[in-house]
Amino acid sequence: MIDHLKLTVLDDNEPGRGLLNEWGWCILVESDKWSFLFDADTDPKVLAYNAEALGVELKVDFAVLSHWHGDHYGGFRYIGELNPRLKVYVPPGSSSTLRRWGLEPLEVTKPLEIEEDVWSSGPINNEQAIGIKTARGLVVIVGCSHPGVDVLTRKLVREVGCRAYVVIGGFHTPREERIERLAEISDIICPAHCSGRRTKEYVRKRHPRKYCEVRTGSSL
Repeated sequence: MIDHLKLTVLDDNEPGRGLLNEWGWCILVESDKWSFLFDADTDPKVLAYNAEALGVELKVDFAVLSHWHGDHYGGFRYIGELNPRLKVYVPPGSSSTLRRWGLEPLEVTKPLEIEEDVWSSGPINNEQAIGIKTARGLVVIVGCSHPGVDVLTRKLVREVGCRAYVVIGGFHTPREERIERLAEISDIICPAHCSGRRTKEYVRKRHPRKYCEVRTGSSL
C-alpha cells in the first residue's frame, strides 16, 4: 500500500502557464517504491520541454498505455530514447511501433497487479485503466474512458477491493448518469483531456467538494 503519491500532468488539452500543450494526455506517477508514466501524449517535443520546465525526471521504472490512439502513445518515441528496453504495459493491439522505438511492450489481457500496488483493470474494448492502492483508497488513472469512466473505475474497485479515492483522466464527454455513478464510488473527481468543458462544469457545480481542476503542469 502506498502512503505518499505524487501525480504530475505533463500534457493535457488545457494549457499551463509557461508550458507547451496540445491534444493529448500524459501523467507522471511517483512514489517511494517506483515511478511510471501513464500514456505519453502526442508529440515528444512537448514531453521533453515540459519535463525540463517542471523539473521532473523521465527516467522511470515502467510505463502504461491506456489504448492505441496516437494522442496517448506518440511521445513514447522520446521515452524510448531515455529508457531503452523500458517495460510498457499495453492492451492488445499492434506493439511493433513501441518495439521500433526501443521499448518492451507487455500485453495485458486480464485484470492483474502489474507492479507492486499498481493494478490494471484489464482491457475493456481494448482500453485499460490503472488503480494504485493507497492508504486513502484507489487512485484511478484513465486515458479516454471509451468503455465508460464509471465502468473502468468499478472494475478496479471490484478487483482490488477498496473504494476509489481519486479518479483522474479523460472521461470522453460522458452522460450525466455516468458522472453520478462515478460520484457514488469516488471521493475526488478530476476530469481532464477529452472530458469536455460541459463535464467539468457539471462536476464542479453538482459535486463541488469532489471536483479537482486539471491542466498541463498540475501536481497532485
